[in-house]
Amino acid sequence: MGESDEQANLTRFEPPLPEDLTEELIAFWKGTFGTPYEGFRVALQGAERAQNRDVLYLMQRGERLGGTCRLTVSRANPRLGGVGEVATSLEFRRQGIAGALCARALEDFGAHGGQALFLGTSNPDAARVYHRLGWRKLPGANVMAFIAGGDSPEAFLVDLFREGGAAAVGPGTAVDRIPMIPLLISPHDWQALDANAGMFSTRYVVQISCMSLYTRYEALTREGRGAWFSARTDRGLVVGLSSACLDGSGGCRVDGFTHPNDPDVWKDLIQAAMRWGTARGAPSCRARVSVEDEDKRTLFEALGFQEVGTGEAFDLEGKQVASVLLER
Repeated sequence: MGESDEQANLTRFEPPLPEDLTEELIAFWKGTFGTPYEGFRVALQGAERAQNRDVLYLMQRGERLGGTCRLTVSRANPRLGGVGEVATSLEFRRQGIAGALCARALEDFGAHGGQALFLGTSNPDAARVYHRLGWRKLPGANVMAFIAGGDSPEAFLVDLFREGGAAAVGPGTAVDRIPMIPLLISPHDWQALDANAGMFSTRYVVQISCMSLYTRYEALTREGRGAWFSARTDRGLVVGLSSACLDGSGGCRVDGFTHPNDPDVWKDLIQAAMRWGTARGAPSCRARVSVEDEDKRTLFEALGFQEVGTGEAFDLEGKQVASVLLER
């Protein structure tokens, strides 16, 4: 369903999108960003409507698509949202299209009570546009956040994870698409957060992703070779993630992390990953841990893991950090 703003020539759509528009958008984004967008088809057709509120903002220039912006808001935690697919056709750039689209998304987000809206960019020109609209960069990441209350992103994240509440562990789903962003852009003491998904603390590696973080976990599930799990509070806040991947030898690689305020749920996350591997016949579970993440190694050893060798080094932006393999 779409609605038009005739004065601004801006159209607003919510999934399910018409098939021809879906195809046009996938081709437009692929041409703009140079990466495949086939994986977006399911969401554009409305598969995630129960988990997320998705809104597409399109700007037309005559019969041509001039620009796009996509707003995604968590239904479980509507305080949190993300902006992605901000793209302008080459021939219509520097006409204020991206700014107008993002401003409309920001307006809609605030009207529904949104508190923190995240986006990622490595483009300095785009970052200046976002900054003028109120977004502010987070340290250690190419991620910016608009905080409705006027707080800094850092202060908002501290308060967000201070609210507490019991967390339950379950399979990762599209429910986690947006709430995982604050968790992954918060600084953590451990260097390697999840070796399976290639997640590192922003204290050591610049986090270049925002809206694509979810796809990195979902990629683990292809062909049934992996799974991932999340720890969610009753307010829809994701406070931990874990993953499991079958390896070439028949074993299962497990890993995971939590927010520093919620260490008690780490054991449940790792055990969920281990159970997944055991149920698929894996004779053992392994974890690759940075030699500098001594606390993490201690936690694995408390679950019965023992050192069995040296793993592949972690690349922390050019710094090679040795790892140890633990097995149970």
